[in-house]
Amino acid sequence: MKIKYLIFLTIALFLASCSSIHYNLPYSKEDTKKIYKLKRELIALGGEPYEAQELATLAVVKSKALANSYKLVSPPQYHNFLVNSGKRERGLCYHFVQDLDKEIKNRDFKSFKFKWGVANQNRLNEHNVIVVLGKNTPWEEGIILDAWRNSGKLFFTKVKDDKEYKFREWREGTNSL
Repeated sequence: MKIKYLIFLTIALFLASCSSIHYNLPYSKEDTKKIYKLKRELIALGGEPYEAQELATLAVVKSKALANSYKLVSPPQYHNFLVNSGKRERGLCYHFVQDLDKEIKNRDFKSFKFKWGVANQNRLNEHNVIVVLGKNTPWEEGIILDAWRNSGKLFFTKVKDDKEYKFREWREGTNSL
């Protein structure tokens, strides 16, 4: 009898931990700090300050909005399962890249280039991101914009500093930015 309760409790806890994430928009104090930090890193790439502010704000706020529109659940790997099993329509890492890229292309950023980054291509743990480069920035110095990794809370770091993934530019196919 105790095993039935233990199994029930385990399943209940698992399902409770995978509830939908709903972020308050436009942004919180934590987001303001993140926007400021990302802006500084974008300026360091050679970006114009006003463009860096616009891009940083867009990336942080739109990542949260996408998470809401996808009815994202955490952890992101579980959400992938929901998408792949037909329970959700969108929310895979490349969906974040596609949808964030649409927003970026609606603006006319002159001091940045945008590339599609991929790690572990064609493997079960493939991961896709947007990489922001200055006009003369080498790939390793580019900044990763990863809205999937933390379930809609934008993760960013330099390509060379990512401890979880080793990204390269994705050039083949129609997914190139």
